[in-house]
Amino acid sequence: EARLRKGPIPIEEALQIAIQIASALDAAHRRGMVHRDLKPGNVMLTRGGAKLLDFGLAKMNEPAGLSDTDVTQLAPHRPITVQGTILGTLQYMSPEQLEGKEADARSDIFSFGAMLYEMITGRKGFAGSSQASLIAAVMTTAPPPVSTLQPMASPALDRVVRKCLEKSPDDRWQNAGDLLSELEWIAETGSDRKSTRLNSSHLGI
Repeated sequence: EARLRKGPIPIEEALQIAIQIASALDAAHRRGMVHRDLKPGNVMLTRGGAKLLDFGLAKMNEPAGLSDTDVTQLAPHRPITVQGTILGTLQYMSPEQLEGKEADARSDIFSFGAMLYEMITGRKGFAGSSQASLIAAVMTTAPPPVSTLQPMASPALDRVVRKCLEKSPDDRWQNAGDLLSELEWIAETGSDRKSTRLNSSHLGI
């Protein structure tokens, strides 16, 4: 959050941060945990990479394979919230969360998309002058493509963000593992293009 106050993050750096966050999400989701409050303020940038923090609003979904100790370490010590309760930070919440519906891994993917959009463009994907108008923006509008605000963003990266921010969970990436693979591919192909350009310049092409 503090870093984003300075403006957008360079594409290559933003991709590496996004890959690290997606990897953490994938690990959490595989253990049956949905974060439900993914936002810049819950990501810490350290020398060792990006760390996903604050699982205070997280819930367990089908925690198969987890011991009682695992659940104690991961789950918050609070009552299960009733259906219809809005939890989280509005600008990064999925439409289904704003409607008070059950959140699943795809809800985290929407929040991830909103955060990635902001990392690349330096602007929040959704804005409003009031809580009601902000909710309406998340529910009904799509932000401008990242490439219109950051020309260095590739069509593939544009597609990743757009798919994360689909209003219907069924239209998003269905799991963080697939999202992670796509981000890694974009990072690798971007490096390949850069390497090719460097080689070409050495050859005088």
